[in-house]
Amino acid sequence: MSENNTKDLELLKEKISRLMAALAEVNFECQRLEIINSNLDFQLKEANRELNQNIAVLQALEEENEELKKKLREYKYGI
Repeated sequence: MSENNTKDLELLKEKISRLMAALAEVNFECQRLEIINSNLDFQLKEANRELNQNIAVLQALEEENEELKKKLREYKYGI
């Protein structure tokens, strides 16, 4: 093998090594982002559950308020 080919081969090995290191970093970052995404998904689902519970409570309170207003009108006007 000529000296130029040897230099080219060494250069390619170095580039491949750097690319493999960069790929390992990208894979690590992807795993980190997947964990973050999973945590955010869990938090979003929990927030949606709480929101739905709060909506149900508000609807029940609204119905109770309407019933109380109706009873007050009946009491006030003797209907």
